[in-house]
Amino acid sequence: MKELSRDLRIWIKEVEEIGLLREIKGADWNLEIGAITDTNAKKNKFTLLFDEIKDYPRGHRVLTGALLDSKRVSLSLGLNSNLKDLELAKELKERISRVSTRIEEFNPKFIEDSPLMENVEMGEKINLYKFPAPKWFEHDGGRYIGTADAVITKGIKNDWVNVGTYRIMLCGKDRLCILMEAPRHARAQVQEYFDQGKPCPVAVSFGHHPSLFIFSGIEVPPGVSEYNYVGAVTGKPYEVIRGPVTGLPIPADSELAIEGFIVNETMEEGPFGEFMGYYAGGKMLTPTIIVKTVYYRENPIILGTCAGKPPYDYSYFRCPIRSALIWDILEKAGIPNVKGVWCHEAGYSRAFTVVSIKQAYAGHARMAGHVASQSRPGAVAGRYVIVVDDDIDPSNLNDVVWAMSSRTDPATGIDIIPETIGTPLDPIAEHEEGKNILEYTSSRAIIYAVKPFRKIIRNEFPMVVEPSEELKGKVMKKWKEIFT
Repeated sequence: MKELSRDLRIWIKEVEEIGLLREIKGADWNLEIGAITDTNAKKNKFTLLFDEIKDYPRGHRVLTGALLDSKRVSLSLGLNSNLKDLELAKELKERISRVSTRIEEFNPKFIEDSPLMENVEMGEKINLYKFPAPKWFEHDGGRYIGTADAVITKGIKNDWVNVGTYRIMLCGKDRLCILMEAPRHARAQVQEYFDQGKPCPVAVSFGHHPSLFIFSGIEVPPGVSEYNYVGAVTGKPYEVIRGPVTGLPIPADSELAIEGFIVNETMEEGPFGEFMGYYAGGKMLTPTIIVKTVYYRENPIILGTCAGKPPYDYSYFRCPIRSALIWDILEKAGIPNVKGVWCHEAGYSRAFTVVSIKQAYAGHARMAGHVASQSRPGAVAGRYVIVVDDDIDPSNLNDVVWAMSSRTDPATGIDIIPETIGTPLDPIAEHEEGKNILEYTSSRAIIYAVKPFRKIIRNEFPMVVEPSEELKGKVMKKWKEIFT
């Protein structure tokens, strides 16, 4: 395979070469881009490059649909583009399992120059409304420039650089509102500054290579920079430039970025259609980013996305990544014979996780279910974990529902864990005036859709009605006109 390039424009050309790019000209930033993006995610699943956007000059662009299938996720990470869903999760798990031993080899690489610095604006020249930030849906509280962004922060206590994806709303020409939920790493770093009465330095990229979006929007272990993580998974250090204002590392491939400070002054943000498919959080008082400098390439591209009822624009790519992370955690926790993990898109990659195991002893399924449900990638906004046997494909909903329907006794096959970590974005969360974002909890259900182990070791569980694999292969070859 050719060497992975992290230039977004080269990536777009590669997507065009495989027939998955469509250019959209003349769409309105107000609702149309959002409606087209959401409909596309549910229908044709193209990568969409919006240009000649209403009220904006040609060349001020927005890209959506970047990671709608395994082919484009693989392309973004330099993997074999023919990998299927579970194959992709397994390949990522194997790479992730080696990350911890190589993480220091992939510190971000500082370079001196970047096309990002083609345009630099400060002070009175700053006007973030000059970029076509969409109002994605009718009931959104404003225009969101940050939906697939990379928010770069560093704590006071150590040199850990965090790169996270947090929703960012335009609140003024040089003001942004940012939502960071309770378990987010950047929130803890920002709080370190607030506790000392200081503003928190921040840099934000609004357009960059999709590989960074993949890992900035997922639960990378605390203390590990997402730059290192994506570098270790892809085998290539991430190139960055040092921000002149904050000293923070900014992606060298960024199309549009800002530097500034997060201040402990709240502004009203939202509502915004979120990953569960609802407007559940309402308006919130969130910290403010005071923008000090704006950098952008000629003809910049905003990397954008929006949520909705699944499937939506970014619901797929988190499925193989989250599956790989949970799979790796299960194995490192000592759970044997894990044959597959899949986090389903219908559950927005968080709420419906299936773990396939080859049972080795009584209680094996229960161990796997509890670890998966309370691991950080599985716990945040989680709901259901289903444990199935190794003859069940965890990515196949028909297989999973059949196992749930035929191998589970509801009276004994479901565990409920109350009051685990929650989110104010949950549509069934209880909201009260003055409730802190750290207070939210919710429950988890673990469903054991597995054969009773006592029947496995005695070979007493009924046989499945199906032809042998050998016979299936023969008939598919003999009557290929039916099966191809």
